[in-house]
Amino acid sequence: MNTLLRIDNIMYRVSDLAKGEEFYTQMLGLRKTWEDKERHMIGFTFAKSDAEIVIHANPALPKFDYSFLVDDVEGFCTEYRTKGYRVALEPIDVRCGKYAVLSDPDGNEIPIIDLSQFGGKPR
Repeated sequence: MNTLLRIDNIMYRVSDLAKGEEFYTQMLGLRKTWEDKERHMIGFTFAKSDAEIVIHANPALPKFDYSFLVDDVEGFCTEYRTKGYRVALEPIDVRCGKYAVLSDPDGNEIPIIDLSQFGGKPR
């Protein structure tokens, strides 16, 4: 059975990555854990959790987003469909693995992500 494991990340768009990095580390006390210069993204973790806040400076990405971690996005979506539920956004490739959006019976969106590109482990 597929399960939501935890909140994987919360993502915010910022106008300036350097200012954003300073704010999230100096003001909020988060730890910078990775940076993807090509995608204009920086990831931070909390003192007591490996859930991430990700900031990005890409206007093509949402201003705000979040994702729940699952073991296998494609498998989750397959099982979800077989039980009669709708997948609002089919799995797509993202930096860490796969991402999809499920639709609950009332049409609420449930974004899921896996770490298949990272061997299932956070970086």
